[in-house]
Amino acid sequence: MSPTSQRRALVTGGTSGIGEATVRHLVADGYRVAFTGRDAGRGARVADATGGSFIPADVRDLSAIRRSVDAAADLLGGLDVAVLNAGVLHAAPLSETSDDAWDTVIETNVLAPFRYACALIGLLEAGADPAIVITASDAGVWGETSIAAYSVSKRAAIMLTRMLAVEAGLRGVRVNCVCPGDTEPGMVTQVGGRDVLPDTSTWIRPPLGRLVHADDVAATIAFLVSPAARSVNGADVLIDAGMRAALRANAAWVERDA
Repeated sequence: MSPTSQRRALVTGGTSGIGEATVRHLVADGYRVAFTGRDAGRGARVADATGGSFIPADVRDLSAIRRSVDAAADLLGGLDVAVLNAGVLHAAPLSETSDDAWDTVIETNVLAPFRYACALIGLLEAGADPAIVITASDAGVWGETSIAAYSVSKRAAIMLTRMLAVEAGLRGVRVNCVCPGDTEPGMVTQVGGRDVLPDTSTWIRPPLGRLVHADDVAATIAFLVSPAARSVNGADVLIDAGMRAALRANAAWVERDA
């Protein structure tokens, strides 16, 4: 039996991108996985493809958060792991960000993981090697004015991780976050609704010369929630292929061939 066999995980925002890749990775590692999302059609597709169990939930709805946590714990017989991945993007500088857009970004990217963590810690502490991972962003490490509200929210998610790591750590629950860089296949959930996947061929390449893929992020999440990371707590792990390693790292690939 593998170290992760029969471990039980809840993944929020599991119907696309990093969330879907995480569901797939954890199931392949032997976890029993429940995942949330707002779209029943996408949820059914991911469930059929991965073997995970879909639970409909809008992370901006406190009652839906509580219901999804209870439903996951009932379905799986408890929880050991939570991946708080649901997020929303808004492409605008602060001066062009409406109050409604700001509220959507903050409620989804900061308030939702806070609420989920508060609802989960009591359940997780009874599990085996319990852990939470929050999906932040490299935009929370190095702000991007073109997605300003998103950057603010992801910086807050990093600090939320650190505060939870202390408080939940006293109860045996580890809390870490991942900070993905530009990640294929791209993020489609926008404040204005679902958008088409971006053309990633136009994205600037990091020093490694290749973009991060959702599977790369999922593999890091899988490590952080595993017993192998038993002493990792309060960390924010940058997964950006070196894009933030230096001031002009984002130009290194172009300058090499100039």
